[in-house]
Amino acid sequence: MKLSKKIMAATVAIVMATSAQAQDTRDFLIATAGTGGSFYPVGVGIATLVKLKLGTRPEDKINLSALTSQGSFDNVNILSDGRADFGIIQSLMTDFGYHGTNDFEGKAKTNLRAVTALMFNTNQFITFKENAPTGTISDILAMEGDKVVLGAKNSGGLLEYRMFIQKLGADKGEGFFDESYMGFRQRAEALINGNLDGINLTSGVPNSSVTLALSSLGDKVQLLGFTPEQVATVTDGTVWGPFTIPAGTYPGQDNPVETVAQPNLLVATADTPEDVVYEVVKTMYENLPFLRSVHGSLNDLTPENAIKGVTVPLHPGAIRYYEEIGMTVPDHLKPS
Repeated sequence: MKLSKKIMAATVAIVMATSAQAQDTRDFLIATAGTGGSFYPVGVGIATLVKLKLGTRPEDKINLSALTSQGSFDNVNILSDGRADFGIIQSLMTDFGYHGTNDFEGKAKTNLRAVTALMFNTNQFITFKENAPTGTISDILAMEGDKVVLGAKNSGGLLEYRMFIQKLGADKGEGFFDESYMGFRQRAEALINGNLDGINLTSGVPNSSVTLALSSLGDKVQLLGFTPEQVATVTDGTVWGPFTIPAGTYPGQDNPVETVAQPNLLVATADTPEDVVYEVVKTMYENLPFLRSVHGSLNDLTPENAIKGVTVPLHPGAIRYYEEIGMTVPDHLKPS
């Protein structure tokens, strides 16, 4: 009888200890994109870092797991609906979502909070040389009706490229091309197989799908650049700006390619606890070599770039960290 009581007491103690341990672990999700672009490996890298540094703390474990998605537009809705706590979202799409404009007209997602700019989302359009007499982005205006993939359905790259086409002079964005919708790797493979005339691979640099397409097709294709005039036309009134893809970034790319880019942001929901956001952003900036080893585009991740292109309120946890390291956070980026 005494033995049974001892066993029962020990069992209760184990259950209580396990329960307490489970309560100490807080699990969060980060929405990324398809596996062939830059959002996914960057999101996985951040999640891995958080698990290694914060998920093993005895006092308060914080775990982060990556979630695939269709990209920026999808991630705005995922965060707004509470299906994830963090997400990687293009700055312009974050702005549209928060303010309820453009593709989110009348449906403001006011629970979005910026954490940090991560890397620059760079315009990378590839087509066959016969479609690119000037080698610049204006060549796409002669490709009306051609088979082109601008992005996955409802992705930020797709929606923004439709805006680009009109800024360049087309009378419409949606329906200008014979569009289909694919992930990064799938569209690169379709171009290689001759099933498409052009592909947009808007993402961080380098992009593995751009590498795949250029290494497979060689001098048959052209990565289109921008003239200064085209940069000015496309970026007017947006968060996009000039960006140079350095020579040698991709196979056969002997010269720099002038293009445009905007910041990709790490975004959290307003409901994500302040201490969690603080610990996540602090851990990221204290372990930059690890993150940069995950993906080359994270060379852009610096405190100096942290709030570039941010047009929505910062999360209080991020503000706390930035002010702690001596940064001045403008009043217009503080939640009201």
